[in-house]
This record gives sequence, C-alpha cells and structure tokens, in this order.
Amino acid sequence: VSCLVGSEMCIRDRWRPVDPTHDGGRPLSVFKLMRIVLLLSIFFVILFGTWLTEKRMAAWDRPILVTVYPVVADGSPATDRLVRSLDADDFDDVNEFFARAARPYGFTVSPAFRFQLAEPLSEAPPEPPDRHAFTAIAWWSLKMRWWAWRRDWNDGLITPDIQMFVLYHGVRGNSELGISVGMRKGRYGIVKAFASRQLLPKNNVVFTHELLHVLGATDKYVMSTGEPVFPDGYAEPDRVPLLPQRYAEIMGGRIPLDYERSAMPASLEQCRIGKTTAVEIGFFARLQDS
Repeated sequence: VSCLVGSEMCIRDRWRPVDPTHDGGRPLSVFKLMRIVLLLSIFFVILFGTWLTEKRMAAWDRPILVTVYPVVADGSPATDRLVRSLDADDFDDVNEFFARAARPYGFTVSPAFRFQLAEPLSEAPPEPPDRHAFTAIAWWSLKMRWWAWRRDWNDGLITPDIQMFVLYHGVRGNSELGISVGMRKGRYGIVKAFASRQLLPKNNVVFTHELLHVLGATDKYVMSTGEPVFPDGYAEPDRVPLLPQRYAEIMGGRIPLDYERSAMPASLEQCRIGKTTAVEIGFFARLQDS
C-alpha cells in the first residue's frame, strides 16, 4: 500500500504545474530569457551589419575591400609557382573595367575596389552541389560560411567586405573548369581559374562576373545552353544590325555572334555592364543620390 501511495504521489508531483513564483523555477526562467535576448541581439546585430555593408557597397562612394585567396587547386608545382607570383596588381583590370562601365551612367568609380592578396591556400573550399539539390545547397552554404570565416580569422589581413576564393588549375586539353559561384548573402565568391599568365585577363572576366553576383547582379543567360538572353544579356540591345554584337554583357557572359553562336570574351576590354545589371548593383541609385 505504501508503495502504491508513493507511486501516486510521484505521479501527482510529476504533473503538478510549475509555479512561476517558486524559488526553484525562477533562476531557470531568467536564464532562458537572458539567453533568448542574447541570441536575438546577436542575430539583429548581424542582420543590421549585413544590411549596412550592402547599402554602403551599393552607394559606390568609396572602394570596396576585397580579399583574394589564391588556391593551388590541382596541387601541381607549376600551379604553385604561378599562384605565388601573383599580387594585387594582377586585378587592376577589374577596376579599369568598372571605371569604363560606370561612365555611361554618368559617374566614375575609381577605384571601385581595393584588393588585398592572402597567402596561397592548398585547401579548397567545399565543392558546391548541384544547383537543383536545395537541401544540399543549404547545408553547403552553412559549411562554406564557416570555412570562409576561418580563413578570414587566420589570414592576418583587414576584415574585408567581400572574400573571393580563386581556384587555379593547370591548363589541359579540356578548357572547362567547372562552375564558379558568387553568393550575395555570404559576401564571397568561388572562381575556377587557369594557372597561366596569358589567361589571367580571361580569368578576370569570370572573377568579375562572380564579384557582381556578390553585389546583387543576376545571370542573364540561358542556364541549359549558356547563351545570352535578349535583351538583358546583350551589351548593345539597340544595335542595328543586332548581330553580331561587339561586346559581352558581363552577366550575359558571352558575345552573341549570330542566333546560334556566341564567344567567350578574352578580357574585360570586351565586356560592358548593361542597364538591368546596373540597376541591380546600385548604379542608378547612385545617380539619384548625386
């Protein structure tokens, strides 16, 4: 009987409502409240900081700080030698491109970016998954942010506005290097590049394309074929005759030659920023403010 009574008492105690004024429950409730407030505060600080940085970058009123991380992606000695010979001046044509591209919109950005070069890396970032695997993309994004944060923590440089990881590979018969990406939310890009001095201008076309993704620009080509979309993917959509085009719209990616063929630009000299891209990255907002 005493055992049954004891069990009944245990059951009653188990289901008894917690008195919020009880001394035993109060410290736990306060701790939980403080933890929630702290987490929310951190979240809003990060959110506000991200918004402030994006707004400042879109203003185009001072150089955007970019850390470039060269990566020896294929592990070869030749690639390692090329990577170690790089310096920030090798990205000067990116600033020259933006100076030219902003001029038709009534202002100049010179320089648009300030590049700082990190020490070469031998570890490549996590490989992006297939673009249709949404769950895998979400998990990859978390891993990539953590990976990028650790690089920034350990590189000994000023914390940048944007991180660009350039993966250099030796030049082989197959000219395809895989997909490059630019992520606005994480403010980083991953660029697949050739380990060749002669191909650095072509590398910078891809670099600038992904950099513009980080700044908010969208692709303007057909995903399945890579062909530029008319009119937003054309540098001169009002040109008569329309084809062949003389330049590539940087987010269209290629120079349309006829209705079935296009060519990859050899350098940023052959690229322009179209009206839609200019709107996306804040060029027109800059005009309204000036």
